[in-house]
Amino acid sequence: MFKQIKKSRKIVSSFLLLLSFLLTAPLPVFAQEDAGEVGYDIQAVIPENQIDKEKSFFDLRMEPAQEQTITVKINNTSNADSTYKLSINQAYTNSQGFIDYNEKAESEKNNYPYAIDSIAKVAATVTVPKKSSKDVPITLTMPKDRFDGQILAAIQVVKETDKDQKGIVNSYGYILGLKLTETDTEIPRKLALKKVEPAISFGKTSVVAILENPTMDAYGHLKYDATVKNRKTNKEVRHVAYDNDMQLAPNSTYRFAIDWEKEPLTAGEYSLHLRVTDAKDNEWVFDENFTISDKQAKEINEATIDAGKKAAIPMWIYLVFGILLAIILLGIFWIILLKRRKKEEESDTETK
Repeated sequence: MFKQIKKSRKIVSSFLLLLSFLLTAPLPVFAQEDAGEVGYDIQAVIPENQIDKEKSFFDLRMEPAQEQTITVKINNTSNADSTYKLSINQAYTNSQGFIDYNEKAESEKNNYPYAIDSIAKVAATVTVPKKSSKDVPITLTMPKDRFDGQILAAIQVVKETDKDQKGIVNSYGYILGLKLTETDTEIPRKLALKKVEPAISFGKTSVVAILENPTMDAYGHLKYDATVKNRKTNKEVRHVAYDNDMQLAPNSTYRFAIDWEKEPLTAGEYSLHLRVTDAKDNEWVFDENFTISDKQAKEINEATIDAGKKAAIPMWIYLVFGILLAIILLGIFWIILLKRRKKEEESDTETK
């Protein structure tokens, strides 16, 4: 019997060592293979009407109806001739609340008084021989009417490489800013709340406040503070505050999302109190009532992965729980063996 007890001790010790290793060993990290040298870069050829010649992007002072050709230089540093796709995308406000230029489809959702596609023209593709550079012209034709404010855009240059073994096309791109102004007149800032609605944001249940910047000015250093209440109970349902120096592009909309923290939406009558401030001491306060219908709640809850249920438990928790359970069972078995051994020893003593 004593040998059996020693054996059980070894088993328990082994499980304890295994548990210690699992809890202290670093998790494996999987890294993608190095894509290699990008093989090219771009630069702005700064013209005379650049406002600040220290800037590496185009910051141009223009006149109404002015026509001008500016130049972007593409430097192909690779050992092969390469073809590049070019586009000019107007600034928009992305879902994170920052000015972005990467997705042309996103900028096209906004209603700009002067669309960059009607002002700037560039070739769709350009081929540059290996180990050489090429100047790419961009033709600008300004609107006939003078405007205050700014037109913000960016020149996007993308090189598409061959497909890899998995059939994926690897694209490497650069963005070069293009800012066009005609005056230094400061525009009074405005902000409008267009609508409040339940929605799916970042794959999760949320309520979205659709904000609009109706001016030709870019806002920076924005802070948001929002509270949602149930109108029937006057109870606070959600409160969020963002102090991340967020931005708004000129003439753009922003879908400000209030995260429902993986909880399902509940149909009912609600109110939103939203406060937005900027670095210039502007403040906008909105109070808006909105409704979540049974249909909206059902559709959004069913479409989101985590709505209506707790977040998925990671597999390692199950593993650790199983190990702990095994340790407990072995401990109980060990105690039983010890008690049995003790009784046998007592019985042997009494019979002597």
